Amino acid sequence: MTVKLFSSRRRPMHLGPYPLERLARAQTPAHGHISGAAESLQLSDPENPLSLANSMQPYMDVVDNMRTGTSAKDEAPIPTDAEERARHMKAACYFLDAGMAAVCRIDGSMHLATPVENASLQQSRADTDQGKRAGPEQSVFTTQHTDMQVDKTTELAGHSHALIILVEYSRDPEPGEPGYEWLRNTQAQRAAVLAAEIAGVMTCYLRFLGFDARTHTATARELDFDRLLLASGLAESGGNGAGGISNPYLGTGFGTAAVSTTLTLAADKPLTSRGLRDQWRAHGPGWWFGFNGSRPGYAGRPYKNRSFHLGPFPMEKLKRVESTTTLIDADNIPRVPKRHNMFLRAAKGDLGEKTQYQVRRFVPKSPFSHATAPLMSARVPLQSGTPAGQTAPGTDDPGKNADAIKAALYYLGADMVGICELKNYAWYSHDSDGSPITPYHKYGIAILIDQGYETMEGASGDDWISGAQSMRGYLRAQLTGGIVSSHIRSLGYPARCHSSMDQDVLHIPIILEAGLGELSRIGELVLNPFVGPRFKSGVITTDMPLEPDKPVDFGLQDFCNQCNKCARECPCSAIPFGDKIMFNGYEMWKPDVEKCARYRITNPGGSACGRCMKTCPWNIEGVLKERPFLWAAMHLPFTRKWIAKLDDKIGNGRINPVKKWWWDLDTDDNGKVIPAKRSNARQLVFRQPIKPEEQKLACYPPDLAPAPDSDISGPDRNRGVEAYRKAIKPEIYRQGKATRH
Repeated sequence: MTVKLFSSRRRPMHLGPYPLERLARAQTPAHGHISGAAESLQLSDPENPLSLANSMQPYMDVVDNMRTGTSAKDEAPIPTDAEERARHMKAACYFLDAGMAAVCRIDGSMHLATPVENASLQQSRADTDQGKRAGPEQSVFTTQHTDMQVDKTTELAGHSHALIILVEYSRDPEPGEPGYEWLRNTQAQRAAVLAAEIAGVMTCYLRFLGFDARTHTATARELDFDRLLLASGLAESGGNGAGGISNPYLGTGFGTAAVSTTLTLAADKPLTSRGLRDQWRAHGPGWWFGFNGSRPGYAGRPYKNRSFHLGPFPMEKLKRVESTTTLIDADNIPRVPKRHNMFLRAAKGDLGEKTQYQVRRFVPKSPFSHATAPLMSARVPLQSGTPAGQTAPGTDDPGKNADAIKAALYYLGADMVGICELKNYAWYSHDSDGSPITPYHKYGIAILIDQGYETMEGASGDDWISGAQSMRGYLRAQLTGGIVSSHIRSLGYPARCHSSMDQDVLHIPIILEAGLGELSRIGELVLNPFVGPRFKSGVITTDMPLEPDKPVDFGLQDFCNQCNKCARECPCSAIPFGDKIMFNGYEMWKPDVEKCARYRITNPGGSACGRCMKTCPWNIEGVLKERPFLWAAMHLPFTRKWIAKLDDKIGNGRINPVKKWWWDLDTDDNGKVIPAKRSNARQLVFRQPIKPEEQKLACYPPDLAPAPDSDISGPDRNRGVEAYRKAIKPEIYRQGKATRH
């Protein structure tokens, strides 16, 4: 983790992490020696069966399959100012983790004489025409595809502008470090797949706004990337010793994707040659130290001084313990069916007609949140598959395997990774259709994706970006988990990716047992010391031999005892002010999930809710000045109460208007994008705490929950409130457990 010297709180989102605003600009680009020819990037590496690139092709194919599509018939009510539109689109790309983003006008010189076509898709269609069927995953790759087809037309009728996206390379993996054989020579493939995912989402977003758009990737495109990069100011001629182009901050170490569209945008200016003064401005102390909140030059490439398997955050410095800091009575935890999930209950009609209607538009009502869904849905078939017939040599060492898997996941963009042995209670007992689920893998690999501090700073937590914050995390967790689970299968071991779109496991017990955090006052949520509760998760399950991680203890139970901020700020009072209880064998501050779900689903002033994440004192930026407080909160118990109070006094949890980049858009009953009638813009409320004995919370243990295959089964709230009131305190439960033994 690179510790920043200067805060980015005053840096608008559309500027991105690199100080592109420091570069000198011209009116017209110097094209240099550009051939205008292009080839499709080869993703697979047949000469190295251990290469992670061999599992990336299907995920690129999904994006290329969706390059074209139908746009909404009505244009959305978005600003007409081209500058504002361009700022918004670039900020959206940065929200999705682009390294750089820019806009240019499209002219005739940017069209490729011969479009680049995805050879994998061509072969897939040929195989389908011949009646061939995919077999088990092979050591190189066997792909699966959706039913969508690529539009072969090369005309980009009316496409006047292009949005260009760069994803930077990490440092090259070094021989002998964990995961080297998996990661070597995959920089271009990794960057191309990540850039394609961002472009795919942006293409869907533009279509939902009513504008035609097409994705252009390293494996399928009609536009010349070099000319786009020069015209948009993301590259300049020369700099790589081969007469090509390079980026002033990344050199040639980046992957590219683009979106062409009919939406008029303000174009960025191309770069010009830099004199001494310009060079000093671009690469002087301001860049080196990260003035104005940009990424500091001293940081270098990701993982510059750190092994990939350790990840970007110093998780290895946390205190490890034999058991979780909250009691988990494994022998007395009942397995629960998916039917108990409150969102599924809402979809079934358990929470009434209004909530049932609203849950169907929970993701689609915000067009940007909705833009992630087509890609995620299309990738569900890739989450599972048949392993190769033989296990790869050298994959029988649990420790080596665990480190290699972590290295691969971090390399692909995961923020936290942990491993545990799966307990039976971590598996759902029944699927959503009522069919039983038999646990089928031994290990669970938890993947956490940070939802992004920058955007959280500009939000209230329950406004119109909230749903997209969640979907963005789920999107990347599905990609990283999907590629790595496919890779594990190619090595001869069964593996499955469990995403928010399709899963057989409960994520919370896996995240907790895998040592990625502790249970917090927020309730059924694990809190991580470096990103707080600001993450979404994915899981891989497998039988590959792995070395599990141990749980962590960083003092959170005591901290949450001293702090009630999330309970105080919760808009629906679903988080308890009182003590922990025992629920289904877990010691926890039990939230009222019915209240929470109802508010998140029906929220009239936003697309979901993450108010608890926004206001939690552990939701921090990661600048140098925060490090002493983070260390004190972990190691000095006497500081925790005043740190929680200080968090309020300095205004953490308030909305930072500089970071507000999204448009407040809703969708009506006919699917038309409309202006939101209202938007939550909560500052800190400082509501008076509710006396625990006066706070009416409900919980629904298995005897109050619906059967796995039941139809409408509304919750009996009176009985739920009574169940909460009668819940056993952990200290009493422990005494009884000791007596029984």
